[in-house]
Amino acid sequence: MEAIAQTTSHRQLLSKPKQTNNRSNKSGNLQVKIPVKKLPARREAGSTRRGSCISGDPALLALLLPTTNLGLTSAAYPQFFWYSPKNTAQQTKFSLYKIDEQARTLLYNTTFKPSTEAGVTSLALPNQDKTSPLEINQTYYWTVSIICDLTDPSPSSVITVDGWIQRVALSQNVTNQLQQLNSKERIPIYAEQGLWFDTLSTVAELRACNPSDKNLSNLWINLLQQVELAEFAQQPLQQECSRR
Repeated sequence: MEAIAQTTSHRQLLSKPKQTNNRSNKSGNLQVKIPVKKLPARREAGSTRRGSCISGDPALLALLLPTTNLGLTSAAYPQFFWYSPKNTAQQTKFSLYKIDEQARTLLYNTTFKPSTEAGVTSLALPNQDKTSPLEINQTYYWTVSIICDLTDPSPSSVITVDGWIQRVALSQNVTNQLQQLNSKERIPIYAEQGLWFDTLSTVAELRACNPSDKNLSNLWINLLQQVELAEFAQQPLQQECSRR
């Protein structure tokens, strides 16, 4: 697998990634510094074959990731997001692998019955004894599959997307600053540090708790537009407020 074979050099390059400019545009919208290094993966997939269980517009399964297929996080147990189209699937499968040189080790795996309606789904890596926290500067590979028919392994029945995540360390100054801020105030700090997963999960949680807040909705749309995922920006966010 090309992605795994190249991991060693990627880990060295991504520990201190080059980043794009983070200046806000004229409307004041937030810009996330995205590492310019791209990793091989497929963040979007669909099926036009007869017998496929997905439909709607867009009829795509898609990870909410930058076009580089890589997102950074400071979290030991991050939250992953993807768009799931309207479907009649029997199962959704999420897998997370630790990649080291040419070895791929399964870190976490789970399956569940997907919602039949289109929307943005998320999964937080569980903080429990059986699941190890993400390591600093370690690259991880994650996949999401929609399984139409558990008895049929053909491409028309199993639709899979994949991407990458890396946990990075923050400076003590940034850590101290974040500790003094509330969730909303942390967002521009996450964006400045290039933390795609932290930015997205914070905005998602705030939206779930404040569904009528237009500013948060616009911020969510802006984030997805930045990474060329505008077609999913207006889709329902299938997440409940954790404060309730």
